[in-house]
Order: sequence, then structure tokens, then C-alpha cells
Amino acid sequence: MPTWSELVEAARAAVIPAPGLRAATLAQWVLESGRGGSELARRHGNFAGLKWRPEMEGFATRISYGAHDGTDFYCAFPSASAFIDGYWRFLGRSVYDGWQAHADDPRGFLKFLKGRGYAGDPNYVEKVMQILPEAEALLRTAETAAFVETEEPDRPSRAARGEAPLDLLIAGDQPDFVVLPQVTHPFRGTRPNGLEGAIVHYDAGRTRPTKGPDDPEAGGRNTLAGGAKEGYAFATISRSGKIYLPNNMDWNKWGSHAGKSRCPKTKREGVSRYYVGFEVNSPGLVYPTADPQVYVPWFEAVRDSAERVVRDDKGRAKVAKPNGEVYKPSELRIVKQRLGNIAEGAYVPYTDRQFAALVAVMLWLKQTYPNSFRLDYVFGHDEVSLSGKVDPGGSLGEPDAQGPGDPMTMAGFRALLSRTWGDRQDLVA
Repeated sequence: MPTWSELVEAARAAVIPAPGLRAATLAQWVLESGRGGSELARRHGNFAGLKWRPEMEGFATRISYGAHDGTDFYCAFPSASAFIDGYWRFLGRSVYDGWQAHADDPRGFLKFLKGRGYAGDPNYVEKVMQILPEAEALLRTAETAAFVETEEPDRPSRAARGEAPLDLLIAGDQPDFVVLPQVTHPFRGTRPNGLEGAIVHYDAGRTRPTKGPDDPEAGGRNTLAGGAKEGYAFATISRSGKIYLPNNMDWNKWGSHAGKSRCPKTKREGVSRYYVGFEVNSPGLVYPTADPQVYVPWFEAVRDSAERVVRDDKGRAKVAKPNGEVYKPSELRIVKQRLGNIAEGAYVPYTDRQFAALVAVMLWLKQTYPNSFRLDYVFGHDEVSLSGKVDPGGSLGEPDAQGPGDPMTMAGFRALLSRTWGDRQDLVA
């Protein structure tokens, strides 16, 4: 069972829906578990006295436990990280809808929980608030012990080092998640069966700022913020492989990202309800021009009043901004005929770090949600869309030492995930 020190360390590092409540929730667990000393915490990894509810299936196991108010069914958790995920799942139930309004207000959050019946003690809010400085100190101590700041040199690509595509994927590694506190995505409800799979997109966005020095994070951050404004909910992957999340990220809540869609396996429509979306920062499909050495993304091309790219009878576009983001053929994957889910065309490849991040997050989701997430339910937007989307198309693949490398079909990607998952299980067995 997890120890109190393991919980504190996990609380510091966990990706949670509300980073502004990290100390407040730890303060709750200080109070509710007696700093990890309660029998429920020591024997069952339950640091918050969480009683069993049907929605906790897949996050905890049900146990019978005799507490001060009698015997009842409670949750048991195998690890500190599992408890933290389970705590946020517990709050994801409909009775607590609306807590997000207090995501940066510990007192307001605690009062909201108290008002919804989370705690019976009339002094619960003040007791937790009194512990808040202690919790903040615990988090600072853990962070100081775990992290020493050093200057990190720019790393060469894995292809340049001659490494195999998945050499950097170590069993148990957590992807490089970054929560943007200023971005809140519009989730529309709880997934009916938990998180079942994922949809791979490209964001068709800029990868480089229009002014100033290059910033590999700009595209991922901008797409995440843009999603909130446009009514979508997803995660984004920057050129460096960082995975950006909104401040209210909940893998078991769904929001729109795939549009009109149908799953090719289950035949269910509206797949956003079942599968989380990953928007990988890339212009994706680009257009040839009269200059064979220049390909142009839609946002740098001449467009009509309906924002459609204007093309001649040979399918060539015109560059509207010659100094903007344009591409040479050597930088692209050019698919000359349909290949599986990949439509014919020229595509800007994902970077090697984006590809590695995409593989890593799928394996992490499988490890984190083993009872619901399926690697064979990882699809491309082009496989599920009912409106003719072509992403990820030829953008998906592993760059090699000579350049962009070959495109990878989604069937090939699913096979890669399955093999890698099996290899990881062999390593940890």
C-alpha cells in the first residue's frame, strides 16, 4: 500500500484538473487520513475516506470497512497515483458538477464540497484551511528534493543519434504534460464507459511564430487556447513533444473534437464521447505551387471569400506571404497514391519528439485506465470523420536520419502500440 511520503510526492507531480487546488486537496488528505495514519489509508490506500460509488469502477476496488459511523463499502487504491486519479474521478460525479468555478479558490472549493455533502463536520472548511500552509510546505519540500535546476542543452534528434524509434520510451514514464492555467476547455459530460480510446489529429496550424524568434511551443499553446474559444476540448502536442492540457483536464469527461463521426469498429457515431482527441501541431496537408520547390499551407495561400484555397486546373495554389511558413519537397512526406487511411498529397511530418510523445501518451493512458482504454481503439480523424477529414494522413510517421521518413498508416500505428505495450509488460513482469 502507498505510504504518506509517496502520496506527497505523487501530489506534487500528478497532472490534475485544477493545479490551483493542489495544496488544498493535499490539506484535505492531511486532515482526513491523519497524515496517512488512518487504517483506511495504511491498509487500503484511501487517504480521503472515499466511499464506494458505481462510478469508481475501474479506479478503485470495493471493500467492506468498519469506520466510526458503521460498516460500509469504501474504495481501495493500489498506489498513491491511483488514489489521486480516483479522488478526481469521485469529484467528477454529477453531484459535484460546478466545482470548476472554484478551481483557483481553495476556500470556495471547500465550501462548495461541504455544501454538496462531501463532509459532515460543520468546521470542515476552517480545519482544512488551517492545514493549508502545512500542505504548501510539504509540496515545496518534495519539489526541492526532487528537482535541481540545470541548464539543459538542445538535444539532437533521435534519428541523428542513430537510435531506434522507441529507444526513449521507458516503462512507467509519464509523458511531458504541461497544464496551461489560463485555458479552460468546454467539457460537455462524463464519458459513458470511461475513456475507451483516442483520435489522432493534426491541428493544421502554424508551427512558427509570424514575428520574432522561433518557439517550438507556440503552436501547441495557441491551438489549445483556440480550442477553448471555438468550443472544442482536446490535448495538443507541440513540436518539442510537450503535451499541453487545459486547467480542467479530465480524461473521463468529453468535449467535441471529432465532429460528425463514426467509429469503424463499434459503428457508434459521435466518437468524441468515447475517445479523447490529440491535436498534433503541424500544418498537415500542404499545396504545390507553380514553383516545384515550394509547397504552401492553407494559411499562407491565396484564399477566396469562403476561406477556401484557390487552386488552378493543376491543383496548384498561390503563395500569399512569400516570407511566411512555406516548405520544400525535402521537408515533406509526399504520398502519390492512397495508402490505407492516408489520402494522396504532401504532408508536413510530425517531429520525432511529437511522434514519441504520441506513442508515450497512448501507452500511459493504457497503463492509467487499464479497464477501459484500448490501443486498438486509437484511430485517425480520417478514419472516423463523416465529412472527409484527411488528418493525420501522411503527417504520422517516424523521421529517419535521411529526412522525413515513410508515412505510417493508423493500422501500422496501432500495431506499433500493441507491440510496444507487450514489450513493456515483458520488461516489468
